[in-house]
Amino acid sequence: MLTKIMIASLASVLTIGLGTKIAAAEKAPTTITVDGMHCPSCAKKIAGKLTAVSGVAAVSTDIKAAQLQVTAAAKTNPSPKALWEAVEAAGYKTVKIEGPSGVFTEKPKS
Repeated sequence: MLTKIMIASLASVLTIGLGTKIAAAEKAPTTITVDGMHCPSCAKKIAGKLTAVSGVAAVSTDIKAAQLQVTAAAKTNPSPKALWEAVEAAGYKTVKIEGPSGVFTEKPKS
């Protein structure tokens, strides 16, 4: 199942186009630590919600670390609040968001 998630994430990166991929790679990813993400099914559910957030190009998961890496689309910066709320919408608790917008251990105001 983890392989399917990784393949889906890779496909997402490849479909955004080479120019976008290069621009997104220059930006630091956002790391989200999630309480209760302990299996591929959990990771897939959360990644699906995060992928729907405006400005998100790709999501990769690390189940052992209970973390997701969010790669922003070119010239965008996904809202930390929207990312936090996407994890909540999947039924999980965000512990920490760390990325270009800062470090958050509580739900951001914007």
